[in-house]
Amino acid sequence: MQLDIDRPPTAVAPERPRPDLLGRVAVLVLGVVTVLSVVRAFGPLTYPGDIWRQSDTASMARNYAEHGLNLFMPQINWGGNGPGYVESELPIMPWLTGILYTLFGDHEFLGRLVSLAFMLLATAAFWGLAKRILPPTAARWALIAWAVSPAFMRWGTAFMPEATVLAFTLLALLAFCRWLQEDRPVWLVAAAGAVSLAGLAKPTSLHVGLVMALWLLLAARDRLRRPSVYLAGLAALVLPALWLRHASGLYETYGNTFGVISGGDDKFGNLAMWLGADFYLGNLRSEVLFIYGVVGVPFALLGAVWLWRHRRGAPAAPFLLAGAVALVVYYFAVGRYSGSDLGIQYHVYSLPYAAVATGIGVVAAQRLLRDRLGPRLVAALGVLAVLALGAQSVNVFRQSFDPDAGALGTCATQLAAVSRPGDLVVVGTDSTTTMDGVANNYQEPVILYRADRYGWVLAADQYEPARLAGMQAQGARWFVNPVPGRLTGPLASWLRDNAEQVRTSAFDGCDVWALRGAS
Repeated sequence: MQLDIDRPPTAVAPERPRPDLLGRVAVLVLGVVTVLSVVRAFGPLTYPGDIWRQSDTASMARNYAEHGLNLFMPQINWGGNGPGYVESELPIMPWLTGILYTLFGDHEFLGRLVSLAFMLLATAAFWGLAKRILPPTAARWALIAWAVSPAFMRWGTAFMPEATVLAFTLLALLAFCRWLQEDRPVWLVAAAGAVSLAGLAKPTSLHVGLVMALWLLLAARDRLRRPSVYLAGLAALVLPALWLRHASGLYETYGNTFGVISGGDDKFGNLAMWLGADFYLGNLRSEVLFIYGVVGVPFALLGAVWLWRHRRGAPAAPFLLAGAVALVVYYFAVGRYSGSDLGIQYHVYSLPYAAVATGIGVVAAQRLLRDRLGPRLVAALGVLAVLALGAQSVNVFRQSFDPDAGALGTCATQLAAVSRPGDLVVVGTDSTTTMDGVANNYQEPVILYRADRYGWVLAADQYEPARLAGMQAQGARWFVNPVPGRLTGPLASWLRDNAEQVRTSAFDGCDVWALRGAS
């Protein structure tokens, strides 16, 4: 029994799939997911897990619209009494959203539709890749698996750069695949350009270079002797390196960072982390729930086993093997977040490999069952497979409309009610400046973004009278504490003597103080 995956990797052109029922089903599924994503784009930024990252990205878009569309000078709201310029990845998505804000007004759904546009671009690139390394039936099932993955629903309309970087990464993989199959220099140049854009959007995407190196080693080893391969690789790094140097200068000058390369946060794993069970369980949980949607796991495992048995001459085999090895290296490298609930978005790069493996697994399951159950029952099971694969994605969609933003949302509402635009604010947080002995990005953007205010964030291990007094001297007029139980000791005494409490957690859901004598 064969899976029809024996097209050689040097094929000049992919086999053109004939229109059939499965193709129409794939288009229908993608259409339904796209419509649901558009609906989701109009929902609040309050669903679990990503509200902090989305608030920062959304505030950058708003600042572009209000303070000028200089792509190279991104701004956040927690930069104190300064301009808030921040070290970050190149903010392509918030910059494009800022342009839309200047044309149509400050509407969050515009930014989320920008993400959806990038996700659909990634989908088109994935389809171009899938039909070049898979036979028609498996390629269509891979497209279905891609569309119904919780990753599509979760990040396809998130106010985050994940869909943007996924689009550039898939364009790079598609161009590289075409170079492997057609051996035309234009595709090597295109792959290098797409890698460069992906690295600008998020430096973590540069691990795709390892994917390409391993893929080349497995599929066309003789080309490793060509100087053009190494020139293309170096060229792809030029713009990301220049941007990171510029971004580092923003941190050195203004002191604000997302922890890209200059400090303020540490994403890298270490031996103690790698030896702990939490690292592996955390990575496994994120993959199972948010990439494979639980049900995709057995299909992907079946697909991997089937492909291993029939790997000779199968173009998907080197692609999946290269991707699997590179992802393992990547997840170990960024282990502090990849194994944590704070870094679920780090797993978005797994989506193309998961979808390809799942597509192969579904076809393998159909062929194993066809002789036993008959074609009609197998077709019915195929429909159930689509529904089961999409169940977790439906759950993500359902959670998207929960209007509760917790204490952060309440504090933002109370702060906006008592303060004026232009007032500087200090926002407390339960995050600390260090965690497990390494620098931690403790900034709390949600309250400042939702209230449309600027100011400082006071980390939990900085709850000291002298520090808050110093911010007061620099112009802070308000102090917001979303974690009342943490406010004890000297700082509580200082507030009683130097501030007036205008909102309390007991009656208003949040503690807000007006600082006396603020300039």
